[in-house]
Amino acid sequence: MDPQEAAALGQPSRPAATPKEQAERHAPSRSQRQIQATRRVWIAAAVFAAVGLLLQWWRLSVLTASYDQGIFLQVLANGWRGHPFESTLSSQLSTNVVHGGELPALGYHRLGQHFTPILVLWIPLVRLLGLWALPLIQVGLVTAAGLVLHQLARRRLEPGLAAWIAFSFFAANAVVGPTWGNFTDLCQLPLVFFLLILGLERRCLWQIVLGALVMPLIREDTGVLLVGVALWLVVRQRQRWPLALALAAYGGGWVVLVTNGLMPLFSEDNSRRFMVENFGQYLGERNQASSLEVLLLVLRQPLILLRELVSPPGQTLRYLLAQGLPLIFVPLIALDSWLLMGLPLLGLLLAQGTNNPLSINIRYTFLVVPGLFSGAVFWWGRHGAVFHRRHLKAVWSGALLLSLLFALSANPNRSLSFLIPDSIHPWVYQAPWRQWQHGQAARRALSTIPAEASVAANTPLVPLLASRPVVVRFPYAEAYQDRQGQERPVDWIAVDVDWLQRYAVAFPGDEQQYRKVRKRLRQLVNEQRYGIRQLEDGVVVLERGAPSRSSDQRQLKQLLSQGQDDTQAESKSDKVR
Repeated sequence: MDPQEAAALGQPSRPAATPKEQAERHAPSRSQRQIQATRRVWIAAAVFAAVGLLLQWWRLSVLTASYDQGIFLQVLANGWRGHPFESTLSSQLSTNVVHGGELPALGYHRLGQHFTPILVLWIPLVRLLGLWALPLIQVGLVTAAGLVLHQLARRRLEPGLAAWIAFSFFAANAVVGPTWGNFTDLCQLPLVFFLLILGLERRCLWQIVLGALVMPLIREDTGVLLVGVALWLVVRQRQRWPLALALAAYGGGWVVLVTNGLMPLFSEDNSRRFMVENFGQYLGERNQASSLEVLLLVLRQPLILLRELVSPPGQTLRYLLAQGLPLIFVPLIALDSWLLMGLPLLGLLLAQGTNNPLSINIRYTFLVVPGLFSGAVFWWGRHGAVFHRRHLKAVWSGALLLSLLFALSANPNRSLSFLIPDSIHPWVYQAPWRQWQHGQAARRALSTIPAEASVAANTPLVPLLASRPVVVRFPYAEAYQDRQGQERPVDWIAVDVDWLQRYAVAFPGDEQQYRKVRKRLRQLVNEQRYGIRQLEDGVVVLERGAPSRSSDQRQLKQLLSQGQDDTQAESKSDKVR
């Protein structure tokens, strides 16, 4: 009622509402904002999960999943047979095979390479869903981690800002890249870490105990993250120093116990292979060292340590910027992030290896991501007013889009090869319908092999065959040791020659493997040790002792004659080297 109407009716008038008061009157309440923000987060999580599952299904369907996917499938499938953590595929990477020249062994336990007891939780699901279980586990756990991170952010931040933290997680290159790749035991880490930090915030004892107990069981080095949490508690919540001391003692003590006491019970792989490959720059002439010995050697060589912290400087800087980009670089200035992620990041900076630990698209990023995002939440809790500055949301939106663009353009783990060429010069690309046809042809060819038969297969076929007890990688092995230590040839050999021909023109490693495969297939067939049972769309399946039809031999000869001859390939490989 306006003032004139009120005066006519003899009622006292009220002053007209200002524009600000009208806006506040119609603004949604905090509970409504919370509901709207949570709804948007769940939509983002659903999109992340749907895209991740779709791409994982595609990778398995068109043979772009690779060796590590097969290792974890075999490890878990053997668990249902009563032989948990056994893997001939892991055995092929052991120091006995790599350095000792032995054959992959049936009965080899992967716990000597990576101590991952918590994986037993997923054995029933692998039994139920087979090779499709691992993508479901990985995408599901990472999606759940983002939702728990949102719950953590809600305790400290206003609804809109908490939602932006979750959006940043689902758009982060360091999250997207490894989630779309082969299964990794580290996919369990972000969820457990966020649950632990949320338990500390809630002061929920059972949640703290559960998170702390589980975290070191994920892998032999994940106890280090508990030490980082303890350091953060000492700096930020000093009154909780007894809890910090307990976390540090358990996390650090478990790492020392496992790497120096338990893993050597299964094999010498940690001391003779992984310590040497990852930290050989500190070992000098030594070809073996325990984790404690490596730590002492690192501390005794401060100049090498300082060099490794920033070397190579360009790559180190790019890695840090890529990690901070989806959070508009807040973690790079947040003390909480450095406290929580500092120790695992230090391990990556000091390490070397065939798999670059500073690659933003592989599994090692899961060691850094949990502390980085948790620390960002605490920074925003102290600087929440910054969120309302003009243009900040536009800048943050641009950072998220840029992070996604970097992830997509990198074609992480060949997950997007149906859109993005694997190589520009020379051109390597296959249309998605052609990839699908080839994947289906490979499955038809592999269906000839009995379910429990021993097989040697090259990399793209390994995940499809890994649920059996004996699988080795061809052409590097075509025999294995049984449980009595006797050498036995595999019953079947399966090779995707078409896959090798496609990639050999651009990638020296595939070219070298292709030359070995061609030579070995010719020998096996000509010597009549193995006969051709299936040959479809470049996928060759051989059975030991079986005869080969002359028509199949001609077809195989024609297939192997495609592309460069051995002399040309060898010459090209020499130039590349």
